[in-house]
Amino acid sequence: ATSLVGVAKIRGRYAMNVHIPQYISGEGDEKTHLHYPKAEVVTDGEYTYYDQQTHTDYRYGIVTLQKQREGYTELYYTVATNDTTRDYIQAAKAELAAAAQRGYERLKEEHIQWWKRYWRKSNIDIKDKLLESVYYQAYYQLASSSKKGFCPPPLQGVWTADNDSLPPWKGDYHYDTNMQLTYQSYLKGNRLAEGKVFIDYLWKLKGEFQRFAREFFRTKGLLIPSCATLDGKPMGGWAHYALSPTMTIWAAQSFDEYWLYTGDTYFLKTRAYPFFKAVGEAIYGILEEREGKLYLPLSSSPEIYDDTRQAYLPPNSNFDLALMRYLYQTLIKYSQLLGKEAAKYESILSKLDEIAVDCEEKDGILLDKTQKLPCSHRHFSHLMCMYPLHLINYDTPHNKFLYECSIYYLESLGTGAWAGFSFIMSAQIYAMALCGNSAYEKLYQFANGFVSPNGFHLNGDFKRFGYSVLHYRPFTMEASLGYCDALQEMLMQEHQGVMHLFPAVPTAWDKKNISFTKLRSYGGVLVSAKRKKGVLTEVTFYAPKEMKLCMKNTFSADSVRVLNREGTRMVTIEKENFWITLPKGQTVLTRLS
Repeated sequence: ATSLVGVAKIRGRYAMNVHIPQYISGEGDEKTHLHYPKAEVVTDGEYTYYDQQTHTDYRYGIVTLQKQREGYTELYYTVATNDTTRDYIQAAKAELAAAAQRGYERLKEEHIQWWKRYWRKSNIDIKDKLLESVYYQAYYQLASSSKKGFCPPPLQGVWTADNDSLPPWKGDYHYDTNMQLTYQSYLKGNRLAEGKVFIDYLWKLKGEFQRFAREFFRTKGLLIPSCATLDGKPMGGWAHYALSPTMTIWAAQSFDEYWLYTGDTYFLKTRAYPFFKAVGEAIYGILEEREGKLYLPLSSSPEIYDDTRQAYLPPNSNFDLALMRYLYQTLIKYSQLLGKEAAKYESILSKLDEIAVDCEEKDGILLDKTQKLPCSHRHFSHLMCMYPLHLINYDTPHNKFLYECSIYYLESLGTGAWAGFSFIMSAQIYAMALCGNSAYEKLYQFANGFVSPNGFHLNGDFKRFGYSVLHYRPFTMEASLGYCDALQEMLMQEHQGVMHLFPAVPTAWDKKNISFTKLRSYGGVLVSAKRKKGVLTEVTFYAPKEMKLCMKNTFSADSVRVLNREGTRMVTIEKENFWITLPKGQTVLTRLS
């Protein structure tokens, strides 16, 4: 965890083999092999390694060091690239020698202490062994593959070479749900260092994304290829999502969320606003105006109708429309906060249609203005306006009706064509609609049917519980971390300007004592809460500065005791929601029995 070197202590007889995957430099079909120049495994004293040339100037190697000790062997290993130095094999040898000098026991102790600090950042206790194990295994995967100063994990994170074949879907960076879902939970989970890796990576590649927007879309600003290489270049795939411009808006939401959950005004000025502004410029540059309304030349909704011509929907699909409305609403908000001119964004927003709905037939949110989702399908992208964009909240009678109609329609289609991440997305929607039993059931089905014992999400219903007709098992990371997000939304929500604790828990939990510690809310406040047999009994806030907070009364009491550095006082609750001022530091609210 601390030196990016693997180390194993081995007793007894063993054989160490450095294996070069066949799909990298072996012979085979052009579609499944990379055909890099053949590399050779080299033994140099205590070191064994190979140096791999690619089709560009990029090179990398796997380097190992074996140290014979009294009664056992220590094996050190690392991955080296020419990112920082030409003689990277020699640099890797030096790194392994330094690690061996420190020794196995010292490295192990540092490793253990790092993980102890990581697990103290936040935790949950819901008295459910299966659901908790998937939650913590997912955050293990995040920390193991997303470290400050390095690249975010692609589809399979660091777990790619597995059967001498290319990893599923080429193991690239997919912005068709995958990257976004991977980084949807870390903020509320209070794992900022690991999650900010994604934002830093996107910011670093701004120039490449500007080049892509200019050369492919012939527009200013920036756009991200939805199937991309490590350095941000387009990799190809089904064109309607591999080259979809609005996927960039979904990725950009990570900047907005980081600002919301930290309250970092400097980040807003120097990162979130500039990134959104560049995306807004690019999207506007490709819109076409017809009869006073703005439309994309081509429109789609992720993976509906697969890779056929039918996949191009009448502009604008609800997926594209929701993202564009969110983009310009956010730019208006940023402009007002920073004293910038908002008139341009207000004009663009006024020329975008409203979300297409069908209340008369009770189908809820449509696919586009001409059709509803035609069948059971793995993506719920037409519901982006509900989650994660929060354009339509579960608040007014009309909006609640839309949620209920949309959910009912999804239920009528069934889960037959769902993949693992579909269960996560449905749980998120159920949580927004405060349907705790339904949200729990979908998370349980995911954990029970789509997750292997080691925590890997395998996409299909590989145990054949009858949850889905998909029974394959290619591993991808995003669903397990999206699972963390859905579970956290069941425990705490604040999207409507009101903190709602335990908003969507199943009735089965009413008989349990459940809690969570240090989940992060808007403005950077950390929240810990206890619920005993269905009743909220205690909340602890850790505020980074003095702040006012609106809270929904789920104490089932008319007053609470407030304890902080200013002393103890009683707060009478006269309405469903109440305001409380938090001084910097800790404040504890306790229900009076």
